[in-house]
Amino acid sequence: MTDGRRGATQLVRALGLWDCVLYVAGSMIGSGIFLSAGSVIRKAAFPSWIVVVWVIGAIHSVAAGLTYAELGTRRLVAGGPYVYLTETFGAVWGFLYMWALVFIVMPGTVAALSTGFAEFLGGFFPGLGMAAPAFTVFGLHVSQGQLVAIATAFLLTIWNIFGIREGSRLNDVLTVVKIGSVVALVAFGLSAAKAVRPSFAFPPFSGALLAPLGGALAGVLWAYDGWINLSALGAEVKNPKRDVPGGLVLGVLVVAALYLGANAVYLGAAPIAVLGASPRAAETAVRALFGDGAARWLLLAVIVSVLGSLAANIIPAPRIAWAAAKDGRLPAPFERLHPRFSTPAFGLVFQAVLAAALVLSGKFDELVATVSFAATFFYALGGAALFVYRRREPSAAWEMPGYPWVPGFYVTTSMLFTIAIAWDAPKDAARGLLILAAGVAVYAWERRRARPA
Repeated sequence: MTDGRRGATQLVRALGLWDCVLYVAGSMIGSGIFLSAGSVIRKAAFPSWIVVVWVIGAIHSVAAGLTYAELGTRRLVAGGPYVYLTETFGAVWGFLYMWALVFIVMPGTVAALSTGFAEFLGGFFPGLGMAAPAFTVFGLHVSQGQLVAIATAFLLTIWNIFGIREGSRLNDVLTVVKIGSVVALVAFGLSAAKAVRPSFAFPPFSGALLAPLGGALAGVLWAYDGWINLSALGAEVKNPKRDVPGGLVLGVLVVAALYLGANAVYLGAAPIAVLGASPRAAETAVRALFGDGAARWLLLAVIVSVLGSLAANIIPAPRIAWAAAKDGRLPAPFERLHPRFSTPAFGLVFQAVLAAALVLSGKFDELVATVSFAATFFYALGGAALFVYRRREPSAAWEMPGYPWVPGFYVTTSMLFTIAIAWDAPKDAARGLLILAAGVAVYAWERRRARPA
């Protein structure tokens, strides 16, 4: 929507139900099931516990989808949890969520996905991989893969500036391709002649298992992450009362089924020690089942999958920043929409710049741990907002089944996962806390500046 004097002033409602389903699935299916799967296998160590953590992740994500489906129908605006937290727990929590998403979670997600894309592309073209040196500047060693990751993030950012319709069409195509790829992997993998049935006996449980299982859960939550992105697009869905809950629930269920099937293939393809030692567990499994030729075809499918997830995850954070800027919580440039395409162009470019800095400064596993820690905490807090809304506004356009047990389970497990992630990766959690502390300082400074003289 535009104004003759100011240019675009509102986001455009352009997404239908299947756009929402494919957007949720496209946001979730990326590098996690292919790249983080090896880390999950290495840390969980036993087939039984590997299956358990993936099942927990699936149940957790379905509960999250149901919780945020109702939240999304209660507030049909851009911003998602930023709006929910501001209205229920106060402006400071809305601000900190926005701060975490705009400055940690989504730039970290874009950085990790673009890094994963470069990692897999290096399998086809070693000269463009993460191990291929490019140059050194001020003592910082930059690889060709890092340059590929940064360039890819910027190119997809520019594409998303051209409009939500264009971004959605690209996501739809890439998501259909990668869903088909995972379905093919599961169908052929489970029926392969070389597939074996692993032992699912549980080892004796001890406290020593908790820390590695917490690390495994970080990888699982990273793989399932992305379902929340749709909640930030309430102002760009044609029929949000129907399509937001439908997109969230159907999208999460599709992804959960695909992930469990893929892990069944991995565990039947090669020993745990071999899969855990590989940075690309999916490729190792397919090579063991079908040979080198099939592994290279899988690598191509993974590249498309990661690219699609990257394109989808670029979209939400600039919308949250736009909503916050309209409330005066961020500088004015974040509030401006592109005069022709009605997209938050400044926020998109800002995110790409921040992601590029993270690509140059951190490793993939470190980015995953930092993002998972901050995201899981704030997503849980956003889910808790539903209890406040239910008390204040008993009726809604769509009400989730299983209240209060389903959102209670989601919020409780999320808080436990946050503790487990911090326990397994304290340095990465500390990095997230440090950035949040900076957010508190900025919020306090802003409040003091706004106070009348």
